[in-house]
Amino acid sequence: MISLALFAKPPLPGLVKTRLIPEIGAGKAARVYLFCLEHALLLTQHCGLDYQIYLSQDSDDELFQYEQYNLQKGADLGARMLHAFAELINAKSEGAIIIGSDCLDLTVGHIQAAAQALTDHELVLLPAFDGGYALIGCSHANPELLRDVAWSTDQVLAQTLANASRLNYRVCLLETVRDIDTLQDLEQYPELLALITSS
Repeated sequence: MISLALFAKPPLPGLVKTRLIPEIGAGKAARVYLFCLEHALLLTQHCGLDYQIYLSQDSDDELFQYEQYNLQKGADLGARMLHAFAELINAKSEGAIIIGSDCLDLTVGHIQAAAQALTDHELVLLPAFDGGYALIGCSHANPELLRDVAWSTDQVLAQTLANASRLNYRVCLLETVRDIDTLQDLEQYPELLALITSS
């Protein structure tokens, strides 16, 4: 059995999509994030895998009214993901997948392909054009996999792959997708542009 984790933040103005705030303001940035989060949550609920939601902090948002969630634990993103991997894999899972909440290109097909890849790979990644990745799956929660990764930079994918190489992991790379972090990213999605121009 492969488990899935959705990493997310409560969709609060000023807390999410902070790189967009100087361009469009905190309120519209939060609306963009909420749109993406709803997409990710729908995928999570319909991909056919057991799943857990990991939030950055407690939330009473109605989006999570009927969803149990765990809190992320760790000093940085790598530590938080390793903690989630350890919890999910130790719960008699044969591997686990983590997705973020800011990629509209992500599909149920990607998640299912990642789950299939974990049957004969130790690591699967869905690369992003910005040098990171929108999905990571692994079969072992080895702390070395995510050690010394410069999070939120264009080196995330390369450094994770270097760590995987040192661990002799078999790696499956899926197609490259677009995360939504900048105004240029927004311009690729008419539905997001409509959100920020409607008011």
